[in-house]
Amino acid sequence: MQEGSSRDKLLSLFKDVVLPLADAYAATRSTLQWSAQDTSLVIGDRRIAVPEISRIYLVGAGKAGVPMARGVVDTLQEDAGLWSKFAGGTVNVYRDQASASIPGVTLYAADHPHPNQASVDGARAALDLISHATAGDLVIAVISGGGSSLLTLPGEGISLDDFGATNRVLVTGGATIQEINTVRKHLSQVKGGRLRMAAPEAMFVTLVLSDVIGDDLSSIASGPTVPDPTTCADAIKVLEQHGLWGRIPEACQSHLIKGDPREPHRAALWSEQLTPRTHTVIVASNAVLLRSLSHLLASPQYSSLASNLHVEESPVLGPVDEAVDHHFSLATTLAASPGRGTLLLFGGEPTVSVPPGAGGTGGRMLHYALLAAMRIAGRDWTILASGTDGIDGTAPAAGAVVDGTTVQLALEHDLLPEEYLHSFDSYGFFKELERRSGERFLNVTGPTGTNVNDIMLWLL
Repeated sequence: MQEGSSRDKLLSLFKDVVLPLADAYAATRSTLQWSAQDTSLVIGDRRIAVPEISRIYLVGAGKAGVPMARGVVDTLQEDAGLWSKFAGGTVNVYRDQASASIPGVTLYAADHPHPNQASVDGARAALDLISHATAGDLVIAVISGGGSSLLTLPGEGISLDDFGATNRVLVTGGATIQEINTVRKHLSQVKGGRLRMAAPEAMFVTLVLSDVIGDDLSSIASGPTVPDPTTCADAIKVLEQHGLWGRIPEACQSHLIKGDPREPHRAALWSEQLTPRTHTVIVASNAVLLRSLSHLLASPQYSSLASNLHVEESPVLGPVDEAVDHHFSLATTLAASPGRGTLLLFGGEPTVSVPPGAGGTGGRMLHYALLAAMRIAGRDWTILASGTDGIDGTAPAAGAVVDGTTVQLALEHDLLPEEYLHSFDSYGFFKELERRSGERFLNVTGPTGTNVNDIMLWLL
């Protein structure tokens, strides 16, 4: 691949601009601050007087768990008296990040998109730790994308294998993240506000790095520290609407049919006791990232990349093929604009419905990129589609970058894009194309320590 090509430029833009703007540590530190002036912790727009705090606990889960936990600990360590109140922490993180070292914090090497035993062990440890919190104590939770899998404690009578099987059906069944989490919450002992309920007398602050479009707190990581407005009946409805009910294990079916007689009790607990002592702050999200990115790219520093900038304000949702069609149609209209070129920015989280038996490797952004490559064949356009967490579905790449020559190059190397699309093996396509052509298409970043959904860039 020629140095300085449009593919190079978009890959560099993602690495050098997009990811720093989504930095979880910086977002956490700007939200949680120590004020020496009045000896208080400043959390968003709220101040907590440190002398009134007896002990501080830290729990959490998510792909941004390490930088967020480090941000909390670094803030607490700014004052010796504040740090002396720290009673320990436990955070479930992506397994590749668990080797990190954070003073006073135990990291559990959980897995995503499917939970492992560490996901369960860490969830039990978090519940046990904060069960010791009493009135006068402060619990800080750091929650980010991937938490639904990384923090897992199946309901009574449900094995980890049963929960994992249901999870696999959900994430490939075409349901939205909100629908997926509606089901997962009612198969769990820690989701749907249950983590917060383990320390009912304590003050509870949650710092959230949102990976849910619209920032629905009850859906981010399945809402372990906020009230749950859904019911078991809602979970069953989701499964039936997507034709997934018959594909989940019998133990999970039985658990949902039985229902949860404690739902009214939890609702009363939230309204009468928990809500006044619960504070949640979103430290970063896809919408915030897009705004920051658009402001930066509009500056003279990036004028050589494109003379026209278009930011789609509506989030990318729904089937990934429909998203590509819409973006192609918009790009066709905007490509007629005068100037050196046009850069389109999209953000969101489309869905991919993978049929049973499709054994390919990939995710929504890789699938998007392959579909887009076919739509723009022969045009002088370049597209990057990537998740911000460093992985995409079951693939070890965050996404891919394509241009108008990608399909022709594949055909020259005896690769048929349609076959890979049919088997939902977009990662396999790009991996093999790289091997045969010697050119780069995959956006391999490794775990980024953040997760604010997907970014799609079209350079026309």
